[in-house]
Amino acid sequence: MNTIIRRDGNISTFVAWMLACMGVLAIIVLVILAIFADPMLLIFLFGPVLLFIGAWVNYHLGSRSRLEITPERFIWCGSIGRPRSIEWQHVDRILIPPRGARPRLAAVARLRNGQHVEIDALWLSPTSPANLLTTPDHRGAQHALIEGHKAFLARAAGYRR
Repeated sequence: MNTIIRRDGNISTFVAWMLACMGVLAIIVLVILAIFADPMLLIFLFGPVLLFIGAWVNYHLGSRSRLEITPERFIWCGSIGRPRSIEWQHVDRILIPPRGARPRLAAVARLRNGQHVEIDALWLSPTSPANLLTTPDHRGAQHALIEGHKAFLARAAGYRR
């Protein structure tokens, strides 16, 4: 079972591609205008560079933010920071956060040693209409985590026989 859950990362990736296309079109237009009109227009090539920087930032943010579930572990990574992971063998239970918890909190992993680890990799756009009108819906990520843990427990029970 390999599952990757992304929330608003797809929008950031789309915006990155649109900014890159706009940058390429701006370079083409500026070069054509510099050839046929005034060579001083080449000074405005810093504009497409800013578009490419914005595209890189959006692509980076969109591609990093994820929750990845594998047979051995689950990995979560926010837009910034290093990826974190926990092996299923250390997980006692996946808990659903209570009402009123932080909006980014998808789930809580209770470890066998009693620690609780918050899983909040799913980036949510604060300006998304869905997030402005209601609380975020993490049921898909919660279900995937619980099913991943159940699959691990089933495999572990099969190995013991």
